[in-house]
Amino acid sequence: SDKSTGVVALVMLDLRRRGKVGRLGMCGTDGRKLPAIRAHMKAALGDVYSGIDPSCIETWPPDGVVDREAYVAAADAFGPGDVAVIFTPDDTHGPIARACLARGMHVLLTKPPVKTLEEHRSLAAAAADAGRLCAVEVHKRYDPIYRDARDRVPSLGAFSYFTAHMSQPKHQLDTFKARLLR
Repeated sequence: SDKSTGVVALVMLDLRRRGKVGRLGMCGTDGRKLPAIRAHMKAALGDVYSGIDPSCIETWPPDGVVDREAYVAAADAFGPGDVAVIFTPDDTHGPIARACLARGMHVLLTKPPVKTLEEHRSLAAAAADAGRLCAVEVHKRYDPIYRDARDRVPSLGAFSYFTAHMSQPKHQLDTFKARLLR
């Protein structure tokens, strides 16, 4: 995978190092995993990059606690005008984004933002009602590994066999299964 060091965490920590962002928070659903995640971030980021200190990241839920709606407490801990960067399983984007927008936060979602056109319209209306920005990022667009692949494909000619590795957990892909089978 190209994600072993954590793209979003590294970028946010670098922006903090440069004084572009202040407080950082990270929210999951299983606080039993957070100590290991923090240790990984220290080893993969803090011990490798100068001036990068992952220990500044506040986390939700508390260590040892499992809470599928920990994002509510995390959003409550931030204020209007703060930004939520949401890179969670696809089916959770909408509820988390709406909770953040309702608290006056701006929202940046990874693709896909939500599953249906109706949900897109609802999310856009929530952002407009809150007077906040809600945007979708497409970070793979400029990653060198993907740009290189895109540039090489035309020179390969016709091919009849293709294999790929999908690093996203399969259960996340099942999010759209019911819609495709209708």
